[in-house]
Amino acid sequence: MRAYLDHNATAPLRPEANAALSAVLAAPAGNASSLHAEGRAARARIEEARARVAALCGVPARDVVFTSGGTEAIAAAIRGIADRATGERRRIIISSIEHSAVLDAARALARSGFEVVEVACERSGAIDAARFAREIDARVALAALQAANNETGVIQPVAEVGSACRAAGAAFLVDAVQTAGKVPIDREGWSADLVAISGHKLGGPQGTGALIVREGLALAPLLPGGAQERRRRGGTEPVAAIAGFGAACEAASCDRDLLPLRARLEAGLRAASPDVRIHGEGAPRLPNTVNAAFPGVSGETLVIALDLAGFAAATGSACASGAVEPSHVLRAMGLDEEAARGAVRFSMGWSTTEAEVDRLVEALPALVARATMARP
Repeated sequence: MRAYLDHNATAPLRPEANAALSAVLAAPAGNASSLHAEGRAARARIEEARARVAALCGVPARDVVFTSGGTEAIAAAIRGIADRATGERRRIIISSIEHSAVLDAARALARSGFEVVEVACERSGAIDAARFAREIDARVALAALQAANNETGVIQPVAEVGSACRAAGAAFLVDAVQTAGKVPIDREGWSADLVAISGHKLGGPQGTGALIVREGLALAPLLPGGAQERRRRGGTEPVAAIAGFGAACEAASCDRDLLPLRARLEAGLRAASPDVRIHGEGAPRLPNTVNAAFPGVSGETLVIALDLAGFAAATGSACASGAVEPSHVLRAMGLDEEAARGAVRFSMGWSTTEAEVDRLVEALPALVARATMARP
């Protein structure tokens, strides 16, 4: 029986989400913008889901804008602020360890005349808040910082950065795609104007997400062409997918703490090799994520060995699959290319059991030894 330990890439669909999605698909079709009974029923399902997403995020339902996922939510935030930027506010501040959704969107703006500053991270995997804050001034239109890194799980100082943005009158975007459902989202404490989350990272359907927009924020729509989502995102809403997303958010709010499983796994990694390196170990991290490397072992080789043994893990960000370059996050933390290529990420979630972790811990010594022998 296989063990799925790649929740940071995508989580298995929760039964609650599957039930909500299936119920809509089995019901009469209805466009939520229509006035007839079928349309009103579709609208009711969307608003119920919106309330569930809002409850998980601790925000008013009116601030939730449904998107096709975290990448669209991030693009809508960055592009929406840039399109409304006035005067000398032509600077964008991000970190060097952001997800490619942020990096690529910001770099695209650099090609259109914005100044984009990428703040380097520390060896711990965390951003120095004071260093980041020094870049925020009256010329900044937007600053963006992830709440937690998708590869290492290191939690970032978003509250300190948000406070600096508020003082400078700059908009602040928090990428909470990996945070939602794992640790609380605190928009007010973060001083965040925009928060992006994704449905499939917490057990909802793929192709769902949301951008949390602070009431009163001027934001140009990324997708104009309709009055949907209070004119913030045009297009007919996918009712079934949104219903599944909302159900997943409600279920995620009741999830157990995964910290004991993480501790169990890390103890097993050390038993397999006392020299194992756990990246970001000295910083606060998500309770579900372990990014580790064994000396002399290729991460890709070990992931293949794990897969053949019935364990799904990852070598880094799923969005970097097929790329030949090592993780930009680990390189930013000061690892050389060989060390960065040795990393394997285990990420747990709602479907992970103690028995699965115990099976992995039992299998690791032999798998690591085999991967070491396979090294050219």
